[in-house]
This record gives sequence, structure tokens and C-alpha cells, in this order.
Amino acid sequence: MVRSLSFIHLFIILAVGYIGGALLFREMPANAIEKVITFYDARVVQGHEAGYIRPVGTAALFFIVAFALASFSKTRFLVLFFGAIKCVFFGLSSSYLLGSGAKMMAYSIWWFPFQFTSCFLFLMYCAVLSPPYFMNTTLGKRRNTRALPTIIGMSVAILAIEIIVFRFIL
Repeated sequence: MVRSLSFIHLFIILAVGYIGGALLFREMPANAIEKVITFYDARVVQGHEAGYIRPVGTAALFFIVAFALASFSKTRFLVLFFGAIKCVFFGLSSSYLLGSGAKMMAYSIWWFPFQFTSCFLFLMYCAVLSPPYFMNTTLGKRRNTRALPTIIGMSVAILAIEIIVFRFIL
């Protein structure tokens, strides 16, 4: 029951973050949206002219910042919030892609499935680093972090496949 509850919790965070990003797209000016999205993934705004270093660097930055936030007891509560921020960027970028007239086939093959999977894996990473209130360990026990290398490996694989799909298929 606790495992299914944690997946439901993470999907709700993902859905609310995505919808929040879509709503934020409606309220922000176009120049500000492009600056934020260029930080997150420049390929959304610039297409094939953007390099591949920035998406890899941004993904690594998200993982490093989440790990740093989880390292200190005073900032541990911010880890899942930081995961939700990544989901907001996902929703904002998706809305920008669809609003700018991107082809639905490119969106459905390249952007949405890979970003959805990477956001969910990042939320799982955040949940392992700082478990939600209903998964807290009992007194004297430490957090189980054995899943972290697997989640990081899966995220790297998803990012590599996404870059290959973007490069060769689209």
C-alpha cells in the first residue's frame, strides 16, 4: 500500500507541476518564457541549432542541486519542491512547443514521452533522497538509498535516447 501511495503522490506532483507550467505560459511575456526555456532546454526554442551540452548540463545540475538540498537537514524539505519545479519547466516548455506551432508528431515522439519519463525519474530520485511524510523511516533507521544509482543510470539512458531521437529522427 505504501509503494502504490508513493507513486500516486509522485504522479500528482508531476501533474500539478505540468499544469502549473501550462498556466504560467499563459501569464508570462514571450521574452521571459524564451529565456527560462532556453535555460531548461535550448532545443525547444532554437531547434537543431542548439547544442547538446546544455540539456546534459541542466539535467546534471538538477540532480546535483537535489542531492545538495538533501544533504542538509534544514533544506531536506525542499527536495520534492525542487522536483516539482522541474515539472513546471516541463509544462512551460510543452506549452511553448505547442503554442509555437510545433508539429504534433515531433512533440509526441520526441518531447513529451522523454520529458515525462525523465521528470518522473527525477521525482523518484527526490523521493528517495527525501521521502514523503508517509514513507519516513522509524527512529534509528537510515534512509534506503540503494536505488539512487539505478535511477541515475535510467535517467542518463533516457537522456541519451532522447538526444539520439532528436538528432536523427527529427
